Amino acid sequence: MRRLFPALVLVAVLLAACSGKAPNPHATGPTSTTTTPVVPTTTTPVTPTTKPVTTTASNVVEDLTWISPTHGWALADDEHCGQATCTEVLTTTNGGAAWSPVGSIAAPSGNCSGCGLVGVSHIRFANNLDGYAFGPQLYVTTDGGVTWTQQSGPYITALEPAGTNVMRVSFTHTGCPGPCDLTVQSAPAGSSAWQSLTAPFQGDAVQLVRQGSEAYVAVYGNPAGGGDARTTLMLSQDGGTTWGQRADPCDNVGGDEFDTVAINAAPQSVLVALCRDRFQSQRAYVAVSTDSGVVFAGQSVVSVPAFLGSIAATNASTIFLGTAGSPGTGSTQWVLLASTDGGHSWQTAVSETGQAQLFFPTEPFLGFENTTVGRWVGDPYHLWETTDGGVHWVKQAIAT
Repeated sequence: MRRLFPALVLVAVLLAACSGKAPNPHATGPTSTTTTPVVPTTTTPVTPTTKPVTTTASNVVEDLTWISPTHGWALADDEHCGQATCTEVLTTTNGGAAWSPVGSIAAPSGNCSGCGLVGVSHIRFANNLDGYAFGPQLYVTTDGGVTWTQQSGPYITALEPAGTNVMRVSFTHTGCPGPCDLTVQSAPAGSSAWQSLTAPFQGDAVQLVRQGSEAYVAVYGNPAGGGDARTTLMLSQDGGTTWGQRADPCDNVGGDEFDTVAINAAPQSVLVALCRDRFQSQRAYVAVSTDSGVVFAGQSVVSVPAFLGSIAATNASTIFLGTAGSPGTGSTQWVLLASTDGGHSWQTAVSETGQAQLFFPTEPFLGFENTTVGRWVGDPYHLWETTDGGVHWVKQAIAT
C-alpha cells in the first residue's frame, strides 16, 4: 500500500548551505505563472488539547517511512557524531507501538556530516522489500532492510516512491554556488536503471512531493546574505513525462516577504505551501491550491513561539504545520498546529518542550498514510500518532 500523503522531504543540498546566493533555477516543459493575491489576517493558536505522555526512548529518529498505516521503518542513530558507527534501521508492523532493529547501514548520519558528501539522512520504502536510504549517499535494500548496498552514481537529495515507480532528485557536483546539475530521475522500484526526466537545474535546496501521477519539485532559494529566497515550483501531472513551472506561490503581506519553505500534496489535485516570513521566522501562513499548483489562495497569518518548517494535508481543509528542528543547546519547543478550515484558523494540537541537541534532525517527519492515520516527529526521540484524522494525538517512544 502506498503512502497517500507524502511527508516533508526538504533536504538542503549539501555544500549549498556553505555558499552564497543561488541563481534562479529552471526546468523543462511548458510554464504556468497564474497567481492569486494574498491578503491574510492575524490569528492566534488555542491551548493544546493533547497532553504529553511520559515515555522512554533510546534512538534519535532521523526519518520515517510507511507503506501502510501499520508497517513502517525508522532511520535512527545514537547521536555519537564523528564516530565511525553505522546508522540503524528499525521496523514496526503494529503502527509504531513496538519497534525492532532489522538492519544497519555502513554510513554515518547525514546530519552529523554537515556540509560533507557522506552519510544518509532519509529513508523511503516502495514496498515491503525495496527500500532506499539517501541524503547525500544512496544505499538500497531489496530484502526489507536487512542488508544495504551502496549504489554507485550521483548524490541524492530527495527521493519518493509512488506505486511501482521511484522518483529522485540527484546531483554530481557542487559549486556555482550550490549544485549546478540537479536532475529529476525515475526508475522502477528495486531497479538501478535511472532515467533523467528533466534537464539539469540549480537550487539551494529541493523538496520532492508525489501524489498518484502528480509530481511536484520545490526548488528553494538561499535567504542567507541577501540571496534570492524565492521558490520555483516544477509541476507534472503525468508522472514526470512533461513538466511545467510557476513562480513562488507565496506573496508579500503588509510589505513583508513570505517565501515557500515546504509543500505537501493531497488527493483531488490539492497542493499546499507553507509560506514563512523571511525576516520574522515565527510568522507564517498557508497557500492552498485545488488545481495541481496552478492557482493558490493565501489564508491567515499565524504567529507561534516556534520555527515552523513542515506541512501536511489530508484535503484542502485539513492541514497541519510542524516546527523545524532546533539544533543547539538549551531548552526548545516543538509545536504541531492543526486547521480544519483550510488555514483560516489554527489550533495547537501538540506542544512540548525539551532539551535541544547539536545534531538533531532539522526536518522532522510529518505525514499521513490516509485520511485518518498520521505521524509527526517533533522531539526526535518520540513519535506522535493520530488515528482519527488529527483530532487526538498519542505519544510513543521509538525504542528497541
